[in-house]
Amino acid sequence: MRSPVLPRLMLFARLTMTLMIGTLVTAALWSPPVPVYAPVYAPVYAQDTSVRRANIPHFSGEITWAEAAILWFGRVDPPGAPGQNYVDVRLAYTDTELVVYFNVEDYYLWYYLDGMSPDDPAGYDAIALYLDTAHDRATSPRPDDYLFLSGLCLYQCGDGSRYRLEGRGDGSTWDTTWTGVWSDSKFASWLGNPPHNNNENTFDFGWWTYVHIPWTTLGRTGPPAEGTIWGLGITLYDRDDNPPAGAVAPQAWPADLDADHPATWGEVRFGLPTRTPPQATPEGTTVIQRGLGQSVVEDAWVGGGGTCSGGHEGDPEHDNYGDDTSLFVENQSLIADFPCFSKSFLRFHLDPIPPGKAIISASLTLHQWSNARWDLAQPSLIWLLTVDGGWAEDTLTWNNAPLAQQNLSTTWVNVITPDNDPGWPGVRYDWDATQAVAEAYAAGKPLDVALYTADTNFHSSKYFSSSDVDDWNAAARPALTVVWGTATQAPSLEKSAHTGTTGQGTSLRPGGVITYALRIVGAGHPLTVTDPLPTGVGHPITYSATGGLLTYSPPTRQLTWQGTPTTGLAVTVTFPVSVTCPGPCVIVNTAHLTSTTGQTDASSVTVFVAPLRLFLPCVLRGWRWGRK
Repeated sequence: MRSPVLPRLMLFARLTMTLMIGTLVTAALWSPPVPVYAPVYAPVYAQDTSVRRANIPHFSGEITWAEAAILWFGRVDPPGAPGQNYVDVRLAYTDTELVVYFNVEDYYLWYYLDGMSPDDPAGYDAIALYLDTAHDRATSPRPDDYLFLSGLCLYQCGDGSRYRLEGRGDGSTWDTTWTGVWSDSKFASWLGNPPHNNNENTFDFGWWTYVHIPWTTLGRTGPPAEGTIWGLGITLYDRDDNPPAGAVAPQAWPADLDADHPATWGEVRFGLPTRTPPQATPEGTTVIQRGLGQSVVEDAWVGGGGTCSGGHEGDPEHDNYGDDTSLFVENQSLIADFPCFSKSFLRFHLDPIPPGKAIISASLTLHQWSNARWDLAQPSLIWLLTVDGGWAEDTLTWNNAPLAQQNLSTTWVNVITPDNDPGWPGVRYDWDATQAVAEAYAAGKPLDVALYTADTNFHSSKYFSSSDVDDWNAAARPALTVVWGTATQAPSLEKSAHTGTTGQGTSLRPGGVITYALRIVGAGHPLTVTDPLPTGVGHPITYSATGGLLTYSPPTRQLTWQGTPTTGLAVTVTFPVSVTCPGPCVIVNTAHLTSTTGQTDASSVTVFVAPLRLFLPCVLRGWRWGRK
């Protein structure tokens, strides 16, 4: 026997599906009337093609800090008077949290105690971390922007709340009444000379803190997808004496950071950078090395070298080692050994590479001749980082050394012992420099790089030969090997939109922000990309490109990018816009690429604003009744 309920349920399901299909078709075909909006021009920051970025690795379990990403900023003023400090910043992330480890060289520790006035942890030694999780580079803090401040506390710390500060943007400023669950890992720690009191000793060494930010605190269930870019900023606060004379001007990364303007911050990329090899026919290989008839290589090291003579043991303002026959790389977690920290800088002029070629691959080669304490040392993971130009090997010091643009590739460097010492010319090591060379070559600039490490071990210093070694050891000089050829691929354009959720074609509410991104892959000849903004969005809040020239015309509401990236080199254009459509509406944005060779490409992305929501009914399956 058939249940009398079943036909009714089936009829209801058919009617419901018919209604839903009709509603979907209507929603797809209907275009709501678009009101005329008066133009409102938000402040637009000038294009910045040199935004600093940290590419941070993912750890599936416990973080190994010697393998973390690293950046640095600050300077070292000598003991004896209030002065500025230096900071190493290590970054890593796991499935549950983002962790940042700050290691601060500071000769005079002033920490927060109950009863001190003002009741503000930033009035003493402290460091603040800023995150722009939508990467919309806004002109004021928005709800996707976060602040986490950790102040130094040695005694009477309690639960730590008195020396921590957190905040979230409210659209115009920081809301410090917002509270998020995070920690600075057993409070900030320190190392100084007894009696470890506010400026009552000869000088201290410094302090450090580990800032742990769970993804849930940022409204997430897990880490961002690999390749996601967020805004990142850091401010270091310092006090070296009694108020008011002891306040030292804050230092920041990047140097022009304005905490209230996320558009001025740097960037953090989740995962290490990757580069798609260009489609090109290899035509030649160029080796750039001093002594090959080319005076096109400069190098120098800064810091303590093999004798730990840096920091308060030396003169970081004036010590120069541009004519040394060695290069040194070292770092540690123990800030008391700051005089041993060392970085090496190298510059290769790329003129020997023929013009108009595609960079297929490039590698930097150094030869290690020794290291510190072979009986106690451990292997070191050494980063190759692009850095600012403008330095000279005969004037480079710790305090004027350039900052990193971004960390790109790593190589493990082992320990040389009496049993494995190969003798002349030493042990060869290579770093992948393809992306760095391609970017410098496309910009018509020399290659400027640094070698540094996030190593935390004692005796981590590794010794390499410099370009100043004698001719008998010329094979040990640093060399840059570049394989180049003629492009065989066409340029391409890919457009994406980020609305705070994952993927393209996503939805958001009226008044939200869409961050558009254009990925332009070059082919070695001039390209032009135009992106007329659709109705339903405002003017760009800001806009930036990693290369080329980017302009915006308010009357025509069109962004235009022009450049000549080498084959395979990707240029990224980003610009956030506010949604002005009241919804429901569909915003389709299409960008077009043209080249001087007649090649074209186009890419579109669709965003739904306040879409209609439809729900399927619950239908119960009917039972078939019958006799046994």
